[in-house]
Amino acid sequence: MSFRRTLVKSTTVLSVLFAGLATTTVSTATAVHADDINTTTVNAENSTSNIETNKPSDSSIEKVSTVTKKRNEVVKLAKKQIGKPYVWGATGPSGFDCSGLTSYVFKHAIHKTLPRTTYGQITLGKSVSVSTKKLKKGDLLFWGNHHVGIYVGNGKFVHAPAPGQSVKTQSLASFYPSSAKRIID
Repeated sequence: MSFRRTLVKSTTVLSVLFAGLATTTVSTATAVHADDINTTTVNAENSTSNIETNKPSDSSIEKVSTVTKKRNEVVKLAKKQIGKPYVWGATGPSGFDCSGLTSYVFKHAIHKTLPRTTYGQITLGKSVSVSTKKLKKGDLLFWGNHHVGIYVGNGKFVHAPAPGQSVKTQSLASFYPSSAKRIID
């Protein structure tokens, strides 16, 4: 009988120990989380029960990293176009108008074909609040239906502004868009 009580007490101590480890950060910068621990507990009546946990599926983690990678590729290529001249109707690579820039960047960065004009591009994706808290890298920004740019993060966007100017980065505060669309998801 005393062996059975010792076993129950030992199992209880181990359960408490594992529960404590569930939020402890290990010195190798590996965190142990409750979702990563599968345990069996023994209650006072000496019956056992399994605690089941859920981990995020590998496919959901993979999808998030793929989307993030695409967003970063779009931003990287958009920034490489800075300094190239605005040329009405141009689609790159040596000059751009606003929608020519966005269609060029999406096609060459992530192999996504966009309509050629701002009028066509504004019909894509889902609407997003024009807020630095809601916008994500790669979102398209629109000023009415006549101008488009690419959000690059930190309250900034890249666009081909107008004849006589070059592709540049600008802050939302200096030229606030009327709408935004998310087409990378």
